Amino acid sequence: MTEIETFREKLLQIITENPGLYFRELQRKTGSAVGKLDYHLYQMERKGEIYSMKDEHVVRYFSSASDTMLERRLAVHLRNPVSKEIITRAAVSGEYELSIRDAKALQSLEGMKQNGIVSYTVEGEKARVSLENRDIVIKFLKRYSSSFLDSIAYSIFKMLDEI
Repeated sequence: MTEIETFREKLLQIITENPGLYFRELQRKTGSAVGKLDYHLYQMERKGEIYSMKDEHVVRYFSSASDTMLERRLAVHLRNPVSKEIITRAAVSGEYELSIRDAKALQSLEGMKQNGIVSYTVEGEKARVSLENRDIVIKFLKRYSSSFLDSIAYSIFKMLDEI
């Protein structure tokens, strides 16, 4: 096996285990130079091994073989702290109520609604949020728990503090 094949296998494994990583995160995990990583990502995407998705100011990478479009969108939202908290709270309790005075929360809710992840109703200054496909979200969180573990653990401890 050549050095190129070995590097690409390692890169594909990292992307598969950590869906939604962006370029700098991949660079840190691989320890490779910018040009080398950029070249290999381009070649792998061209061959259909990986898929990229623009998320605001960064491009996120996914394995073409293992993630559905819904899972890719879910991974993008789980990499956002506001969205991640909403998703994990709704996954734990089935429904979550939050204040929508915060513009970031409302923006996150609307983005997740457009992506088919949540549905919500507004009552005054509160939004009642539920997951569109709770089973899929829970299955995704279990499968990729190592990628999102720190952030999920933080959200769970934050919820426990409120009890």
